[in-house]
Amino acid sequence: MSGRREAWAAAGAAVVHKMLGELSYEGLLRPEPVGEPDERGFRDWRLTLSGGAEYRFAARRGAFESWAVRPGTALRNGEPADDPRALVVDARAELDLTGLRLADVLSELTATVANEATRIESAPTAAELSAMDYDTADGKLTGHPRLVLNKGRVGFSGRDRERYAPEAGTTFPLRWVAVRREHAAFRCTDDLTEDGLLTEELGDQLAEFRARLADPDDFTLVPVHPWQFDEIIGTLYAAELATGVVVPLGESRDHYRPHQTIRTLANASHPTRRDVKTAVSVRNTLVYRGLASAATLAAPQVTTWLREVRASDEQLQGFDLLGEVASVSVRHPLFGAIDELPYRFHETLGALWREPIRTRLAPGERAISFAALPYPGVLAHLVRQSGMEPDAWLSKVLDLLLTPLLHWLLEHGVGFCPHGQNLILITDAAGVPLRAAIKDFAQGVDLLDEHLPAYDRLGGDAAADMLRWPAHLLVQSLFSSVFAGQLRFIAEIADADLDYARPRLWARVREIVGAYRDSHPSTAARFDACGLFAPDVERVCLNREHLAGQGFDKIDRDDEFDVRFGRALNPLAGPDAGGAW
Repeated sequence: MSGRREAWAAAGAAVVHKMLGELSYEGLLRPEPVGEPDERGFRDWRLTLSGGAEYRFAARRGAFESWAVRPGTALRNGEPADDPRALVVDARAELDLTGLRLADVLSELTATVANEATRIESAPTAAELSAMDYDTADGKLTGHPRLVLNKGRVGFSGRDRERYAPEAGTTFPLRWVAVRREHAAFRCTDDLTEDGLLTEELGDQLAEFRARLADPDDFTLVPVHPWQFDEIIGTLYAAELATGVVVPLGESRDHYRPHQTIRTLANASHPTRRDVKTAVSVRNTLVYRGLASAATLAAPQVTTWLREVRASDEQLQGFDLLGEVASVSVRHPLFGAIDELPYRFHETLGALWREPIRTRLAPGERAISFAALPYPGVLAHLVRQSGMEPDAWLSKVLDLLLTPLLHWLLEHGVGFCPHGQNLILITDAAGVPLRAAIKDFAQGVDLLDEHLPAYDRLGGDAAADMLRWPAHLLVQSLFSSVFAGQLRFIAEIADADLDYARPRLWARVREIVGAYRDSHPSTAARFDACGLFAPDVERVCLNREHLAGQGFDKIDRDDEFDVRFGRALNPLAGPDAGGAW
């Protein structure tokens, strides 16, 4: 019991410190300085809330005018602050939370702390995490670095957490159903067929499943997350189950391991088989985790197009694409015809098959999620194990990451969703960086609102579904997801664990981005339109959007861009006089 109590307190304290930093970064909380900074720039701050509580903590300002809160320093009314729910109640006026929305946030926050406490109870060391295979390590991570309610998983019970949460370390089989073809659609890349894909994924179990159908050619087979089968298919599809439109086939022999995203599952029984991304109508962070039909069905076409662009461009060869090679989507016979329903009712049954990083590794190579780099001690462990100097190691990683992302955006007009969960670093056995890879193309790849030559090769379904944004918004795929979403955290960790000063890292970033502009004059106008060297940039505020909770029942989840509030100084524009970047 004491171990659980300690894990709960540690998880709560971690979330409190994160909340103080990220909610201050987004302007929701407004601490005041107390005293002078120490030699590393940390100073004491006081936060007096309208609820009557006073918080004290040590922090320093970082890139994008962010806040890096020193662990273990937060106090509430003079006592250690280890309950983030108390902070939400204390700050409910500042956060504009009342009634049902306050209760919803407190519930999601409680679940977040519970999941993080489970992770802490079996947290590996940095050396252990660095040596784990990619899929196992994914369940050991702390989650989205910016969103404070990052493991709420609204819809999961306590028992569901034990069965299906990545922190639980469990594996489980998928459920399979057959759906009459008039309600289902299957797509794949040209080098696959439906029968070929299902044979590769199910083996001889495919014949067993089809033997349970009187007319198997009239059905499409669909894998279903077991939670989705119990909670959604058994209710919203009760009529279809009764009338034989949907036929349960049973469980897969293979067991799967969940990634942080819950709905993406890695095959733990046959590592050469593909990852499966399933519809799971659980609300986690900003959206319900279903699968939109148009994007799901367009995914193989998007993969084909990205592969063709990559094959035609030598500068993209060192940047791997984990393609979504097949997909299936079901249109609910009743709900599917009612356009004004919230999007989650249209995203209940479908799946994507994605190429796994496991099959892309040569002997001796290992894959590490970029989301693992901020994990305590991992960055320092990798650098020291590699035998490289910190500057050489970090410069190599930054180049492997930034140069291809810049080229995709500026030369080909492709904006990925390159947050840490979607990016993978491949190293040799010693930790020397070799290349990077990216995943998540369905609903994760957007285009510019101008015509580029690469778009001529884009298939019709993909072209119709992919969103288009002006340059100053599409570049947020770099500013929000990479520069402010990853590198500002890595800069703080490199400074603390490797004594690698933050201005040195940002100087390397500016060198790499500037070198790209200098060597690609044909894209200079687009570079400038993106504002990569602008003095300041709009601040994307994910927590403001999440706490407001106004988008959970939208008809179209992607009808507008992320919430922005205010502007922040851009560390790419030049060094900070105070040494923060």
